[in-house]
Amino acid sequence: MLLVTNQTLIGLLAVAVLAYLGYRLGEASAIRRRDRDLDVMHHQVKANMQFAEQQLHVQQEAERERYIQERVERSYEELGRWLYALDRTIDEVWAGVHATDVEIQIKASLIVRKWPWETLRVPEHASGAQLYWSSEVRALNRKFAGASAGFVNHASIALKQNSEEDKPQDTLGTLWESFNEMHDVLSEIRDQARYDLGVR
Repeated sequence: MLLVTNQTLIGLLAVAVLAYLGYRLGEASAIRRRDRDLDVMHHQVKANMQFAEQQLHVQQEAERERYIQERVERSYEELGRWLYALDRTIDEVWAGVHATDVEIQIKASLIVRKWPWETLRVPEHASGAQLYWSSEVRALNRKFAGASAGFVNHASIALKQNSEEDKPQDTLGTLWESFNEMHDVLSEIRDQARYDLGVR
């Protein structure tokens, strides 16, 4: 049997206490490291979530912009079709004023009579497209409506005369000026539409 002395016991006890303290310090250090690692992971996850949210927001905004741009382009296509129809209608009235064919004159007279209620109105199928037209385009449409008043008035006077010789020359001259003015305004609308669409 071994004899254990007090000094040996104190030494063993000191080693045991130091081992225990070392274990507890190591454990406390590990807990602090773990907590620090968890904080770092938490911040990384938070940063990644914020980045993902920002990316999603950017993507949604880009998608919204793309959708609006498509709607704007379609609305301006509708505007282009309507302007083309207006060009043709103006030309039909002009042709009717100078035509000797009664059918052409009657058709032109019908157009003139329906002018404020049908011709000047945006076609029903394109009415929603106006929401996407710029204020400049809408202002030019109003300018066109104003310019068309003289044209329609003088065209109706000229269409009441049967022959070219019976038609008042001042009426025909004013009609020609209105005809050109309306085509000029239509060109202005097209130019503004190209500008709005970024086509230079």
